[in-house]
Amino acid sequence: MDSKAVLTKPSVFEYEDYRAFLAALYLFYKQDKSYFSYRYFSQKAGFASPNFLKLVIENKRNLSLASIDKFAMALKLTKGESEFFSYLVQFNQADTENEKSWFAQKMVRSQGFRKIQPLRQAEYSYYANWYYIPIREMLCLKDFKEDAAWIAKQFSPALSEEQVRQALTHLEDLKLIFRSPEGYLKQAQKSLTTPNEVSHNFVKQYHKDMIKKGAEAIDNTSRELREISSVCIPVSEVKRDEIKKMIQDFRKEVLALAEEDDNAEAIYQLNLQWFPVAGKR
Repeated sequence: MDSKAVLTKPSVFEYEDYRAFLAALYLFYKQDKSYFSYRYFSQKAGFASPNFLKLVIENKRNLSLASIDKFAMALKLTKGESEFFSYLVQFNQADTENEKSWFAQKMVRSQGFRKIQPLRQAEYSYYANWYYIPIREMLCLKDFKEDAAWIAKQFSPALSEEQVRQALTHLEDLKLIFRSPEGYLKQAQKSLTTPNEVSHNFVKQYHKDMIKKGAEAIDNTSRELREISSVCIPVSEVKRDEIKKMIQDFRKEVLALAEEDDNAEAIYQLNLQWFPVAGKR
């Protein structure tokens, strides 16, 4: 087999690790141009170290903002590719979850990413926007109306109609809801996994958003419609794990009970929190 037929130029929009992208792109240019080397790249990008690209690929060096621009120029990335590459680098190198979430949002909104990976964009939006899951669950309400304005007003504060329409579109794209032969939207018996770092980061953001919603409910929801309590207790490692298992079992029991309810009238969120506040971590 002709080795030149093996590799095609990789697209940065298909990667979640910029080092893996650089490794693939290096192989492509090495195959396409016999003179291409780590030294040649350093000369084109203006780096003193002849092996700087190799060190970055091997996770022995990080990229600064100035270095990102030099890499984009030397690798002949387009404006859209350069912008996505910059977000990807900063996402991979971020120190905090808030930073990761911010750059992940930027990546998802990239036009090139949406064009090349529309299904992945829908998946990330599902995890990034807390209201996607409640909207999906609303299809089970006995008085549900497939009307963006009606759905938007069921939330407090109200969503925009555009948010609702986009959510329904993405939910259909992900096959989490479908249209029945009679023309009605229905829930599909399907769940999503979190196969990569980007979506996993959005899942963590979803939990943060819902915990925040729980805190807000203390002030804006009457006591008759909510149950919020807490207890602080000392436990051993053995009892700690036993209680964690009890919480997991309780969540399953609640889900089973809800599945038996054919007359749902509202969407509720159940947050179960169990974490150390002092002592051994």
